[in-house]
Amino acid sequence: MRRCRPILPAVLVTGGYAAALVVAAGLALASDDVGLLWRLSLFTCADEDAAATWPIVTVLVLAGGLWAWALWQSLRGLPFPKPFSDDRETRSLQWALFAAVAFWAFYAVMPIWPWWAVVLDALLMSAVMVLFHPVLRRVLRHADLALGAGLLAQVCVAVTEVADALDWPQGWRTALDDNLTGLGTLVWCGLALVAQRRDGRWGRTTVWYGVASQLAPFVLLILGQPLMEAGDLYGVYDEATSAAADALFVIWLARSAHELAGPYGGPAPYAPPAGGRAALTSAARLTACVVLLLPPLANYHAAWIGSHVPIDRLARDLSDVAAGVSPALLRGLDLFVGLGGLAVPVLVALHRRAVFWPAMGALLLTAFAGPAAMALTGGPDPGLYDGWVLTRPDGADPFGTTFPPPLTVSPLWVTAACLVSAALLLWSRASGRLPGKG
Repeated sequence: MRRCRPILPAVLVTGGYAAALVVAAGLALASDDVGLLWRLSLFTCADEDAAATWPIVTVLVLAGGLWAWALWQSLRGLPFPKPFSDDRETRSLQWALFAAVAFWAFYAVMPIWPWWAVVLDALLMSAVMVLFHPVLRRVLRHADLALGAGLLAQVCVAVTEVADALDWPQGWRTALDDNLTGLGTLVWCGLALVAQRRDGRWGRTTVWYGVASQLAPFVLLILGQPLMEAGDLYGVYDEATSAAADALFVIWLARSAHELAGPYGGPAPYAPPAGGRAALTSAARLTACVVLLLPPLANYHAAWIGSHVPIDRLARDLSDVAAGVSPALLRGLDLFVGLGGLAVPVLVALHRRAVFWPAMGALLLTAFAGPAAMALTGGPDPGLYDGWVLTRPDGADPFGTTFPPPLTVSPLWVTAACLVSAALLLWSRASGRLPGKG
């Protein structure tokens, strides 16, 4: 007969928190002050102009309700024969997962984490990723790549916080942009969820909680588009969206820890890791795609050359060399390269040998077209940002706003990314690792 973790602490803590939410909601509607309810549900200080309307109170109660469910899932756990596994490797992963869950309690005390708390959280998640690695190796071919992506994301988080605390140059914080951090985390979480689905120790519900934690920000953002004109309500909804994703992530961590000693089947049969050369080839193939996404992730313009030289001017200058150059075609190419679209043909070429030369040609043409276009037009337009280096120019924005000018990425950075990707693609072909036409 399976035993369960004593549920009295879970009942008391979760029930007390839920009761506090109900009382805070009633006080908010009675006194037109959402400060207490906001603090309990979003763990931050309320906006000064937030009114206690029914829609706002409802959103806050729903966000708090999800955190109450996270408390219940974390404290009660699931049925199990004993709390921790006898296997040292599994027990270490359980402790790391529980520590990562417990650390989220800091939000109740410190709504805004100081830099050292963010660094400590990054270290805890790094430990989870390292200890999760043996699970990935059993069921995934690219476990090493998943670990590398996850650790890169956590290093970016930690170094960015230290850079802010020590007032390092802006270039450090720019190079470790949140977009790169989010990409690395998404890669690791996605592969970890695939591993959990294939492994026998986790239930399907736990996997779906993990999927929901990654999809919630995007889905809720789309669903909240009709509220964009609602003023304060949209601001509350936006913060509640972030809180909901965090709560779902905590639930996934907690259930993942509990089920390691749970009633489900044992671990998947161990699959020996691939040889060193195979792992190196896999890393090279992934890098060939990812390197093309790095300039777009650092660029706040969805453009390649268009953020430095107006496309209409470029079309006029190119017409002197080749007649009939269409501005619409140039805009399409500019947007395609600026968004990292070249990663798509490279990805296809890595799986279909027949696409190798078209992808290689696109990379080389793009690599030399950027500098050539800038040289032909005489360099960046005086009215736009100087983008020959990775800079965020000082002074006012050309459009007259008082915000700092957006970061622009030089075409030379795109050129470097294309050349690196082409070299890796060529190496993969030369090593005989590219599949056939299939």
